Amino acid sequence: MKQYFRSFFYLLSPRGRRFIRRIFFSPLDLYFFFKGKKTYNGIVLPSPGEVFTGGGDFLENGLKYKKYFIELGGLKAKDHVLDIGSGLGRMAIPLTNYLHKKASYEGFEIVKSAVDDCSKRITNKFPNFSFRHVCIENDLYVKNGACASKFVFPYDQNNFDFAWASSVFTHLEPDAVINYLKEARRVIRPGGRFLATFFLMDQESIITSQKSKYPFKFKIHDAWYMSKISKGANVAYEEKKILQWANDAGWKKAKTFHGSWSGRKGATTDFQDIIIFS
Repeated sequence: MKQYFRSFFYLLSPRGRRFIRRIFFSPLDLYFFFKGKKTYNGIVLPSPGEVFTGGGDFLENGLKYKKYFIELGGLKAKDHVLDIGSGLGRMAIPLTNYLHKKASYEGFEIVKSAVDDCSKRITNKFPNFSFRHVCIENDLYVKNGACASKFVFPYDQNNFDFAWASSVFTHLEPDAVINYLKEARRVIRPGGRFLATFFLMDQESIITSQKSKYPFKFKIHDAWYMSKISKGANVAYEEKKILQWANDAGWKKAKTFHGSWSGRKGATTDFQDIIIFS
């Protein structure tokens, strides 16, 4: 049933998808309207219907990745960091009481309303947190934008100590993945780290995923897709291919932490697969 709903969801326009999501979560939004929205470190959190990416609890997911950044990626409180795909501040908000005032957070996002929202809710309280809108086309979120495969990150070379891309590469096609790996390497200083999440295909996940809630049924060249209609919805890649592209981009080391999305056996770290590049 979930797969049929997902197929219908992909048929809608980006605006239509956000409208359906607001309708679906309207009872919860109404509840928080009367009770009052949750806050973290003095920042008002978005209500469920306002969130346009991912599932699960907004704050819980952000706090979980804060832990991954520190424990897996070696994030330091003094680091200058880059959030690739900053959304509504899911990752930024938990870091407001971790990063020092002299550290800096930069985030860029393709949905302009999210950038405006984060600037009001977060930057006004924490001036060292900055958000920038970039108009890049993605058939899940934005129509008529620039091509992701040619996009140049709007930052100088060797500008950051640490960066992350959570649920970004899972929506990019091959040429864009290659470009983002190169651009991340360009803007991160030597010795820096880059945490990114993926749907990774290996001998086990290729088999187990077909019986999971995330079956990638369409393989086209170097990528697996869940939908031919909306290719940017969910994209998976062979793990060896990602590591090859990363090496070509200048990343010398990579450590993989497999996720549970495919139904693989054994211990997993999170839902999506995580790779730490350094």
